[in-house]
Amino acid sequence: MAITLNNGFKMPMVGFGVWRVEGKDMRDLITNAIKIGYRHFDCAADYKNEPEVGEALAGAFRTGLLWNSDHGHVVEACKDSMKKLQLDYLDLYLVHFPIATKHTGVGTTDSALDEDGVLEIDTNVSLETTWHAMEDLVSMGLVRSIGIRCTDILKILSTFQ
Repeated sequence: MAITLNNGFKMPMVGFGVWRVEGKDMRDLITNAIKIGYRHFDCAADYKNEPEVGEALAGAFRTGLLWNSDHGHVVEACKDSMKKLQLDYLDLYLVHFPIATKHTGVGTTDSALDEDGVLEIDTNVSLETTWHAMEDLVSMGLVRSIGIRCTDILKILSTFQ
């Protein structure tokens, strides 16, 4: 079952997340997931297994995630993930967290904390700026579709209740 995105591309409704999967188990896991029908795989730099995922992803719907410290470096972060995944393009690239934090280096998913251990928010990078850079990825042909990861929005909204 798939849904049609606003640009006409179809995305399988059920995706397989590879968070916390060890690299050595990745090929068998993805091969078996494809055998039972999965065609959508959720990947992120923070999962630290992109090279292993890339080796096993032929024919699948590939989703990458922009880490919160890379909002000011969208193109570079996307290209870094694509290189690790060994892909020419991504089917979908999502903003992992719609909050920009202090940049710690492309491909580095460490979170910058202040002296009190509080996450350092980067107020110089707006979500609008991030979104325009995401749109540039589509124009450049690096990704087919873009979005914001809904589960994270729900987590953030729940903190305001």
